[in-house]
Amino acid sequence: MKFSKSKLSRSQKLAADRQIRCPDAGSGDPAGASWDLLKPDAGMLLVPLIFVPVVQAAPPAQEPTAVYTVQLDDTLSAIARRYDTTIQVLVQANGIENPDLIYPGQRLVISSALPAPEQEQVHVVQKGETLYLIAQRYGTTVQALAAANNLADPNLIYRGQELIIPITPLAGPLPAPFVAVELTPSLVAQGQTLVVKVQAEGIVGLSGLYEGQPVIFVEGEQRTLQGKRWALVGIHALTEVGTHFLKLTATDAEGQQTEVLLNLLVVDGGYGVEDIVLPPGRSALLDPDLLKAEWERLAQVFGVFGRQQLWVGPFIVPVEGPITSQFGTRRSYNGGPAQSYHEGIDYDAPPGAAVLAANDGQVALAEPLTVRGNAVIIDHGLGVHSGYYHLSEISVREGQWVKKGDVVGRVGDTGLATGPHLHWEIRVSGINVDPTQWTWQTIP
Repeated sequence: MKFSKSKLSRSQKLAADRQIRCPDAGSGDPAGASWDLLKPDAGMLLVPLIFVPVVQAAPPAQEPTAVYTVQLDDTLSAIARRYDTTIQVLVQANGIENPDLIYPGQRLVISSALPAPEQEQVHVVQKGETLYLIAQRYGTTVQALAAANNLADPNLIYRGQELIIPITPLAGPLPAPFVAVELTPSLVAQGQTLVVKVQAEGIVGLSGLYEGQPVIFVEGEQRTLQGKRWALVGIHALTEVGTHFLKLTATDAEGQQTEVLLNLLVVDGGYGVEDIVLPPGRSALLDPDLLKAEWERLAQVFGVFGRQQLWVGPFIVPVEGPITSQFGTRRSYNGGPAQSYHEGIDYDAPPGAAVLAANDGQVALAEPLTVRGNAVIIDHGLGVHSGYYHLSEISVREGQWVKKGDVVGRVGDTGLATGPHLHWEIRVSGINVDPTQWTWQTIP
């Protein structure tokens, strides 16, 4: 979703941010729910002379009602027919670059009513132009142009080719100093990671607030982020489906602050329910006092926000083996109520199998915990942490720098576990998010 300063916005950001959904069984974190780690700075909200327009994309005539998990032998055309929609709508909603490349386990947002472009403008490709340059010129995205023109390969365009430029009006323009705001994905599911990119002129500070939690922006260093500031927002797996609000505050050199309030549509993550039967003697690990004490230790780790991005490219899956319990599944223990959810992914792997660092970073924790067993947590910078639990052996030490693919431990069944497996999770500023999104998407 892209908000623009112009009176007519350009196409909404239709970025690729639909994550894979995988199955798995073992035991994750019984506490389930993430606790608030950071409290908003009240001073950040007490600002004089604030101009606060409500800026939102034109809402769809009907909100998406489902997230579909791709099955073996599925095709995008068959899924479109099943849900009475079109391939182009599915491509746009899920940021799919090649409609012929979908895979079992991939989760697709199903919508039959994405806002259609109300105007179309035709651009004739000139010598030396790329789809990226054309997208920049019209304030849209490569994904939106590719979807509007059915381009299987965005890198293959030719001189003289006519491209449709989709234009969708917004409910209102952005106030200065804001130039553009881009939300990826435009329809975010429970448990996903949202990327917020902001372009603004002449500001010295930019902050955000979502669900009472601060959103911390950093300067874009990559070529595609130059001139922009960006931030990550973890959407809690238990977030209520519907419209939520993201507030952005820009501060100029004179200290004057301007706010915009953006609508953020959160759709259902399509999570199931599973019952976990604990082995004899391990039910005691569900004691609330034990859970609280362990969480207080973890809060010290997850509360750290390093100002530098340490990860490089997509994350790798840390162990070989089938998935037995997927992220976000609502969980019941020993027949009790399903009051928690699975905060990561469980992989079935033999005892002693190597567990690899999913990406570059610094080891923030390497010690035995009561519930999570032998644990390793890696700080990847900018509030992103990955956790590796129930290990039989820890192979790194706190403070050690690791690279993607380094061995950090061995598979085991320590802590609250029903058998040997790896529980792997990723948190964004303390909020658990689906790790699979990070394995196929380059964030930001």
